Amino acid sequence: MLCLGLVSLVVRDLSRTIEQIHEMEHKEQLTNHLQLYLDRLLKPANNYLITGEIRERDNLDQLIGEISKIMKELQTYRGDPEWQTLANRVNQDVLKLSEMLIAVMFVDRPIGRTEAAQLMREANLFSESVVEKVGRFQELTEQEMSKISGTAVSKAARVQFVFYTTLAAAILFTVFLFLYLSRFIIHPILNLYQGAQIVASGDLDYRLSIKTSDEIGDLAKEFNRMIQAISVMKKELDHKIEETRQLAITDALTNLYNHRFCIEKLNDEIKRAERYDRPLSIILADIDFFKNYNDANGHLRGDDLLRIFGSVLKSQMRNADFVCRTGGEEFVVILPETEEAVAIQIAERLRTSIENHPFPYKETQPGRNLTVSLGVASYIKGQMALEKFIKAADDALYQAKRGGRNKVAALTRDRSTAESKSATSPI
Repeated sequence: MLCLGLVSLVVRDLSRTIEQIHEMEHKEQLTNHLQLYLDRLLKPANNYLITGEIRERDNLDQLIGEISKIMKELQTYRGDPEWQTLANRVNQDVLKLSEMLIAVMFVDRPIGRTEAAQLMREANLFSESVVEKVGRFQELTEQEMSKISGTAVSKAARVQFVFYTTLAAAILFTVFLFLYLSRFIIHPILNLYQGAQIVASGDLDYRLSIKTSDEIGDLAKEFNRMIQAISVMKKELDHKIEETRQLAITDALTNLYNHRFCIEKLNDEIKRAERYDRPLSIILADIDFFKNYNDANGHLRGDDLLRIFGSVLKSQMRNADFVCRTGGEEFVVILPETEEAVAIQIAERLRTSIENHPFPYKETQPGRNLTVSLGVASYIKGQMALEKFIKAADDALYQAKRGGRNKVAALTRDRSTAESKSATSPI
């Protein structure tokens, strides 16, 4: 009876562990929803800068309301002091970010205004720090999973205690009783103990095969349920982490890489080019007279144009290249292992593809066609930081615009002297 009482206690402990798992799943869902809404929070302000539509204020208010609900629920978990502190800090940062975005939304006639663009850049930078803090919620959830694994090991020790207690009692009985206990108690408990050790070592695919109808069978079922729940939660957590990572580096409108990914990738490629003395080039692309297209056809069709434009760019690139949308109608193409001459050829191919593509309503554009201007820059070892590299491409893009648009311009250089000169590709 003592042994059965101990087993019942372990079953109740396992039930409490299942409840903890469900709580962790809810925490994970709340954190994922928070990350998703934070990613969407910047979109109304960005759209407002592009379109000037006042209705974007309502979209921002709705998103702020959803995030506030999530933050209130996250703050209700008071068991972990670090969780509570982090929730309070994130809540303060979310309030601050909301105020920054509201300030952007109440700039009159925001299109082309430097003040509005500066406020938006500050909000973008601050949002990145908020996203990083929200990522800490995922780390705390993983730590709680680790604690559950420790709890499983503790319960294995309890099973071991029950095993030796039962074994000691069995010695006092007859051989027949010993055989009976060995078949219906000792062997299942030994399997349970061994299973706990296997799971504690990290094998979450292991399941107990005990099928008795007593408390030990119930314990085995609860044990299998607990391991199944932990395994599913871990897989879902891994999947959600990957989804969150993709959301953080993807432009919501075009599904291309976003500005954040562009800067990080360029830094990595510059380091690689510097270390191994490998070629690296970039192309800056800007749609000609995009504002005219928006004014003539509406901002929804302007969004459709950006999506189609991004798709055309991506279809023309190699698998090793990276196409990013950095804001508005501006795009960046990163070309690893690409010399300047090849980059110019690629840019010219992009220009021609855009010029010949049947974009909807392109007849509303000047010249009755939609075109793009492109600036090309190639990395010079030891002479270019990230800002200088981007500025070289931006200067080339400005030269293409100034030269009449629908052109490819590059800042070419003599590799022996590293002096720059301009070169423009004809239409």
